[in-house]
Amino acid sequence: MYDSLFRPIKIGPVTLKNRIEVAPAAPFLAHHDGSLSRELYAYTMRLARSGAGLVTLGVTDVGLPRHGGGRILSAGSPAYISDLADIAEGIKSYGAAACVELVHSRYMLAPPEKVVGETSTAEVEQIIKDFANAAFNCCRAGFDMVMIHGGHGNVPAMFFSKRFNRRTDRFGDRFRFGKELLAAIRERTGGRLAIEYRISAEECLEGWTTLEETLEYARKIEPLIDLLHVSRGLLEVDALLPVINAPCYLPKGMNLPYAREFKKRLSVPVTVVGSFDLDIAEEAISKGDVDMVSMIRTVLADTDCVEKARHGAPETIRPCIRCNVCISRTHSEFKTVRCSVNPMVGRETEFDDERPAPRQKKAVVIGGGPAGLEAARTLARRGHKVVLFERQTELGGTLRLACAAAFKQELRKYLDWSIRTVTGSPLVDVRCGAPATREAVLAEKPDAVFVAAGAKPIIPRFEGADEKRVVWAGDAEAHPERVGARAVIAGAGMTGLELALSLARQGRRVTVVDMLPESEIGQGGSPINLIALRQLLKEVGVEIVCRVRLEDVTAEGAVVSHEDGRRETIACDTVVLALGSKPDPEALSEFEGTAPDVFYIGDCVRPATVWNATKTAFETAMRL
Repeated sequence: MYDSLFRPIKIGPVTLKNRIEVAPAAPFLAHHDGSLSRELYAYTMRLARSGAGLVTLGVTDVGLPRHGGGRILSAGSPAYISDLADIAEGIKSYGAAACVELVHSRYMLAPPEKVVGETSTAEVEQIIKDFANAAFNCCRAGFDMVMIHGGHGNVPAMFFSKRFNRRTDRFGDRFRFGKELLAAIRERTGGRLAIEYRISAEECLEGWTTLEETLEYARKIEPLIDLLHVSRGLLEVDALLPVINAPCYLPKGMNLPYAREFKKRLSVPVTVVGSFDLDIAEEAISKGDVDMVSMIRTVLADTDCVEKARHGAPETIRPCIRCNVCISRTHSEFKTVRCSVNPMVGRETEFDDERPAPRQKKAVVIGGGPAGLEAARTLARRGHKVVLFERQTELGGTLRLACAAAFKQELRKYLDWSIRTVTGSPLVDVRCGAPATREAVLAEKPDAVFVAAGAKPIIPRFEGADEKRVVWAGDAEAHPERVGARAVIAGAGMTGLELALSLARQGRRVTVVDMLPESEIGQGGSPINLIALRQLLKEVGVEIVCRVRLEDVTAEGAVVSHEDGRRETIACDTVVLALGSKPDPEALSEFEGTAPDVFYIGDCVRPATVWNATKTAFETAMRL
């Protein structure tokens, strides 16, 4: 099924067992002084066991260690060779080649006009020496390859940029910095390391680097590299973050057409990154569009994904939903990495999810939404017996409604996977169409009860409004035919905004109203996804009206009030309520005292995101 993926490939002096690379990303798990932590080691080993042929440690600094800096590993001092050696040895123990992404953190976040325009020739030469010395340290530590991050506006891209490079010394030649940098690494390591070079095929803004210019640059550096890694965009421009880490609203594999151009014109092997799963990777490689495919989010979602594919069980792979919690936490907030669907990511030393519980217990789970499913799955994996009550005839809860949009099919795949893994477990007794009453729960004599009953949608009443003109967002998602040609959505959270995009793409004229200021809309979503969503809503003509309150619904439309007290009627056929949800304490109180331990998880505690649901369920189930 994956014949092309599992063909070996030679990259410089290194032969890879397959054509999948775990792409680099900073998990922010190192110690603040740049040394290796137990957390970073454990996280990296989970990536290495994925089965990928190449595992690249993300964002490693070539400069001297700086105490109190960001939580990234340092390769700039011989003092850290031991740390690097432990990582390289661990990666290679899984049969993967060990690679490390090198960056210069001192200049990484600096304004490019200052780095290129105000750095002396001697300072530029020192930057090159820093890279070469760090590569030498990695070589001594046992790494097989280094990746030079020359894309996304990093240092090499700054010197290649026609926008910033107006130097009058030899580095005024835009190709010179990259060529000297790579040549210095070659010389310092004696050709023992393979060199991978990440590049932005284009920088996606007018007046910045174009595809043709980057192709010319790639031809110049080709003799000095062993693998070209194709991406796009700039990290310094927030509007381009969705280009680098495409959310679910955008197609998968968007960089493939660009990588294909490099493959046509270069003889060096080419890999590509950007929203790939194993199926798309197999197709791209089998067609000869690229030689390899690099991915990180797919591996974070299931750190055994490549091995599962190799063993012919792709249906068991937990899908990535492209919510970008992982990247948004690290890039936007400098927090440690987390994953919405894989609660173990970044917490490998905190939990051992593969060790059975000391004593088998019986648990009742109330609710078959994402939190209930995660709890049941985790409990069963640890050897506990589980009875799951779900009042509906199907599992999934309100997440089933949220999967209806065309761009939410990855979320649907995750939900299907989640249901499959629970219903397929011999330790889980699933009872659909069975409301959990106090008597029913007590009859099971459980050791613990996990209440994942969800939350109630906030649906205000409007006197005199035609019921057919007012639709709850969940019903509108599942049954868009109930929404007329002109719609007003009350609520500019992620639910309301995503529904607006879905309806507008189906041809509706949509207005979104909310009491929040514009800067606060989209609460609950990752910043990267919200950037993309705002751009797409603008493209499809959705109007967003902030600082107004929905007061009434009449035959003419939605009546809203402004901050100054002025009232306005926005003409529409349908008003969709996306006002969020709230816990129902009265319903939850029914289950108090039904077991020695009663836990409340997911939306019934705090309505939020898939990540909140899986996180609270997993943490609680792991501690039973």
